[in-house]
Amino acid sequence: MVELYKSLVRPHLEYCSPVWNPHYIKNNQLPKKVQHRFTRLFPDLRALTYEACRLKVSGLWFLEKRRNRADLLEVRS
Repeated sequence: MVELYKSLVRPHLEYCSPVWNPHYIKNNQLPKKVQHRFTRLFPDLRALTYEACRLKVSGLWFLEKRRNRADLLEVRS
């Protein structure tokens, strides 16, 4: 299920992220909610905290870290 999320959902969340990099908290929270809701789908991960454990166990990164990485790769090129 994580592979489906990575291949179908996450590209929509990260589309043109270097261009529209959200500056307002509200715009940053909306994509974060999608990933947060996805990690709650797993029954064994529901009891864990989102930041520390759910993402680590499922092998996902924070969307902000991925956006920063994409920005650095864009600058490097």
